Amino acid sequence: MTNSITTSITDKPISSLEQDKLKSRRYAETLATFIQNSDSPLTVGLQGEWGTGKTSMMYMLREILEGQNVATSWVNTWEYSMFRGANQTTPAVLRGMLEKLKESCDAKGTWTKSDEANQKVRKIGRFIGNLANQVVQNQVGLDVKGAAEGETEPEIATEISFIKSQINEVIQDLIKDSNNEYNRVVFFVDDLDRIPPTDAVEVLEALKNMFDVPNCIYVLAIDYDVVVKGLEGKFGKKTEENEREFRSFFDKIIQVPFSMPTGTYDISELLQDKLGTMGISIPENQKDAYTQVVKNTVGFNPRSLKRFMNSFSLLRSLRHLSEEEGNTTEFDDLILFGLLGLQISYNKIFR
Repeated sequence: MTNSITTSITDKPISSLEQDKLKSRRYAETLATFIQNSDSPLTVGLQGEWGTGKTSMMYMLREILEGQNVATSWVNTWEYSMFRGANQTTPAVLRGMLEKLKESCDAKGTWTKSDEANQKVRKIGRFIGNLANQVVQNQVGLDVKGAAEGETEPEIATEISFIKSQINEVIQDLIKDSNNEYNRVVFFVDDLDRIPPTDAVEVLEALKNMFDVPNCIYVLAIDYDVVVKGLEGKFGKKTEENEREFRSFFDKIIQVPFSMPTGTYDISELLQDKLGTMGISIPENQKDAYTQVVKNTVGFNPRSLKRFMNSFSLLRSLRHLSEEEGNTTEFDDLILFGLLGLQISYNKIFR
């Protein structure tokens, strides 16, 4: 028989609505309704720093939409950037978006059975692969903005235009196919803030210029500061004078910015649930105190909170090894929790 008590918790996003302990489901439901009723194409940017729950929100959003006649595709850009050169990441992500759409529909038996549609997907994959090779050989970079304005290599610009038209045909074939009831396609693009900033900017430009087709919505997990770093090669270091250029680029790509609502997260329930899995019970009369410690130290970033709880679990175990029997109080855990929060967030004061 395995022990259900663990000494630590992993930093994994939730993968379903029933796992939501932060009570953020209402935001996912509102976003889903907005996406279903919005005009297309449209790009929604889930904005927030690392660990604020962007991926968890996307999982909940996908679960809701998949029950509403929406086809979905999910790509993790970090996985597509591994072991690839900078100029190869964007083509790999674009190819993956279409491949994941087909996989998702195949799993439900809703992908069009048309041989022509399948040939188009394979053709797009080949053309994107050829495009990547040309970019590397010519060392011109995948400047899709330049392609749209006729400023890049003519052959590459022609292929980009062809790929976009083929992508549009595949999407429309899927929407019109009688084998399903899809009314739109939602592409989830995760972990843009985990790849090099310049690559993230290139992926954003490519999405805007190549996948910007009717009946499609794009949900991106992005950190504005990452985009800023990626744009410094074009605009220089961000200053008060050129900040508008950075913001204009961001606004051009993302029509609906949505900041992660960390300030409204129900930290109390998450604390009780995660500490409970580690065999640590919070007395009813101390719940508010634990929540106040979190609020005034590490804040409501779920990733920071999980690291905090792991450290607390370790120090608590060490304390139990050294303390004398009977020489404890009901507030020992709370005191340790508070001191640890002070050490993590206000180290100078702690020392």
